[in-house]
Amino acid sequence: MRTIYLWFRQRPLRFLGGALVSITLALMVALTILDIATGMPNPYSGVITYLILPPFLILGLVLVPLDAWIQRRRRAAGKPEPIALDLGDPSVKRVATFFLSSGALVLVSLTVAAYKGVEYMDTKSFCGEVCHKVMIPEFTAYQASSHASVPCVDCHIGPGAPWMVKSKLSGLRQVWHYAKGDYHRPLPTPVVDLRPSRDTCENCHTVDRFYGSRLRTTITYDTDEKNSKHILSMLMHVGSGGVAGSGIHGHMASQIDYLPATPDLKEIAWLRVRRPDGSVQEFVNSEKKDALPQLRAQVKVRRMDCIDCHNRAAHEFRTFKQLVDESLTKQRIDPTLPFIKKQAMEAVGEDTEPPSEALQQQVLTRISSIVEFYRKNYPDVAAKRSGDLDRSVRAIADAYKASHFPHMKVNAATYTNWRSHDGCWRCHGAMEAATPGKRTEVSQDCNLCHTDQREGEPQ
Repeated sequence: MRTIYLWFRQRPLRFLGGALVSITLALMVALTILDIATGMPNPYSGVITYLILPPFLILGLVLVPLDAWIQRRRRAAGKPEPIALDLGDPSVKRVATFFLSSGALVLVSLTVAAYKGVEYMDTKSFCGEVCHKVMIPEFTAYQASSHASVPCVDCHIGPGAPWMVKSKLSGLRQVWHYAKGDYHRPLPTPVVDLRPSRDTCENCHTVDRFYGSRLRTTITYDTDEKNSKHILSMLMHVGSGGVAGSGIHGHMASQIDYLPATPDLKEIAWLRVRRPDGSVQEFVNSEKKDALPQLRAQVKVRRMDCIDCHNRAAHEFRTFKQLVDESLTKQRIDPTLPFIKKQAMEAVGEDTEPPSEALQQQVLTRISSIVEFYRKNYPDVAAKRSGDLDRSVRAIADAYKASHFPHMKVNAATYTNWRSHDGCWRCHGAMEAATPGKRTEVSQDCNLCHTDQREGEPQ
């Protein structure tokens, strides 16, 4: 070992390269073992192990042959520094053995790092927590969604190498803007050049299995003293490509192409429907007729797919009121506390624009002061049920923080969810037939999508 140390010590560049390789390799091996043993729940551990350390290892490896090249240049200039490579010499043999064994270890380490690096960049932790300031709103909504157990890359990238490479190259630009701090607040939508959902969504959601109707139940609470509970049951006509042209998913049985009137897709100027029976019909938004020639020259026609309705499939931002109702149902907020729903809503006040940091602190202060309301107006409740009251107030604050993100200028109203009347009415009720066919308009009849609105417990 002393011989190896002396060989490295002869030149500073060679010594620096050897030190980088040794230290980086030791760290990578230790952290990889830790990853295998514990899973490394901290997202930054994975960044260090698989993304930051490997470049330093490569740099150290480059410095050693760079030193040899410099020596060769010195010998050419008449300043020879001969290196005797005699494997019969025990000291040279030890150096050669060291480099062969360490080279094999380096090769294995780089292979593992490359594999684990790519694997780590596909994890929810990397996507949602590493660039945490940007992704806090999206990651918060994702964790509360029905897709919370689905890795981000399954929807945003999908299978296959070409889209993975494309996404990583796009990610480099995003990382640069994040480092500079000049990223958009809020993040713009829709995502440009997103992979078609037939390559991602339909790997799990098979089009010809969307059939029949489903019962949807919504539970809400009044702001009266008893926090009166209301249960609304609605039969949703999901429909299917399996039952050609029927129900909500009949959109996927037909082939629909449309021309958006705005980049955010809030308005649609024209659409063409190719039905399962082979008929074709065009419709036009009467308010956009005159603008059609210009729009056709500037905007690409889009093929309708899943995300034209399910645009917030895993990132739905629910309102504070919705989160409070959910917390009352799950009894995170105690529904037996008098006027607790009213107190929560009054503490937040108008909930239309994303708050500033200062306003958020004011709201959280008002939420904390709900306890004072009970001490003043319901002293028995405040005294005997202080635990229930404190738990409920914390749940109200959590609901507010889960729906308001001032650092990104995001709240529930920031992103329109097209799986709603706002989405349907872009076409339904706004389009009239531009060519002869089965229909004279795109109907806005409510019964196309849902029927049987009834209050009470579902049977």
